[in-house]
Amino acid sequence: MMLAVHEALRPGGRVALVEYRAEDPQVPIKRIHKMSMEQARRELEDAGLEFVENIDKLPQQHLLIFRRPR
Repeated sequence: MMLAVHEALRPGGRVALVEYRAEDPQVPIKRIHKMSMEQARRELEDAGLEFVENIDKLPQQHLLIFRRPR
């Protein structure tokens, strides 16, 4: 799916990924529905997207910003 997102974005276009934190055992979500920041970065970078930033404002989720390279 992220390969299709990569192709749909124009160069420099951005995408936000919100995922429950796998690193936090207090997040009451099944493990299969969580991602670590490292896992999310690996998957999106493998799809050709560049990591921009982690906005650390949500209590239980990662908010990661990626972009298509220019």
